Amino acid sequence: MTNTNESRTSLGPQRDDPRGRAVKELWYFVPAAYLGAWLVATPLWLTGFRRAAPSQHAGPLVAACLFTMMIVPAAVAILLTRWRHPWRDVPAILSLALPRPRARVAVQCLWASMVFLAITLVGLMPAALFGLYRPAWPQSAWSLLALPLSALISLPLYLGEEIGWQGYMMPRLAIRFGSVAGICVGGVLWGLWHLPMTALGGSYPGHPLHIAIPAAVAVAVAAGAIIAVIRIRTHSVWPAVAAHLGLNEFALPLPQLTAGPDHTPDPLFVGPLSLITWPIMMIAASVALYTISGADRRRGPRATVESQGPEMRRGQSTS
Repeated sequence: MTNTNESRTSLGPQRDDPRGRAVKELWYFVPAAYLGAWLVATPLWLTGFRRAAPSQHAGPLVAACLFTMMIVPAAVAILLTRWRHPWRDVPAILSLALPRPRARVAVQCLWASMVFLAITLVGLMPAALFGLYRPAWPQSAWSLLALPLSALISLPLYLGEEIGWQGYMMPRLAIRFGSVAGICVGGVLWGLWHLPMTALGGSYPGHPLHIAIPAAVAVAVAAGAIIAVIRIRTHSVWPAVAAHLGLNEFALPLPQLTAGPDHTPDPLFVGPLSLITWPIMMIAASVALYTISGADRRRGPRATVESQGPEMRRGQSTS
């Protein structure tokens, strides 16, 4: 059993002061994740890269920087967790352990990967009605069939992000602020973490920063809320990974793949990150948050720990 002096100086949640410990760990994690993202994106800034149009494809350097940046949150989370706990406990504390039955987790991951695709399909309807999106049959069926393969190859990247955001950061934000407020704060932090790429035209190419950055943060709050509720409800990071993967690998390419040959949709107005889809995503996020807000009201502060599942409770008791 850890003595009092050790518990005050080591990393990891404490039973006697979980909120104080959560704040301390967030002060370690968030700056480290932000610093890592900026360091990884530095080569792009030094070379003067900027994505000026949606049709502009990323080169090898951009892909390498982006892929490495997505691994940063997991690297920071694993190192901080390992500092406080033995290796054998790290997967459970970061919610990587697969709950039983495993078949249920597989089903949860399947429907989670479809959530943002469904939201995007709804958002494309008003976009088409306003003339911002001109749908057409895909020129090649292979482009659609390649999406699952791309998702499978990219799976480690989304795992890299969500180990950090949902496995490490989210439980601590929930302890500090409560589940609902913690999710909203997490969405802002997640959106601002993308700033090194957003400022280079990553999400909204061709648009000024005073439009792109607020739009990216607003979408991150809504999308992050949905992903976080999926993580809380399933007590596992894996369905959250599937939801994030579905957003980037299925929902994001859909407008480009189904637009007419002479039409390139603007991501600011068409697609899952668009201003048109954002109200729809916010409605979905609000409903999702409502489903967990009752737990905080009924059970009080303890609900913020209980809602994270057995993995976070295990981290709380390992002191």
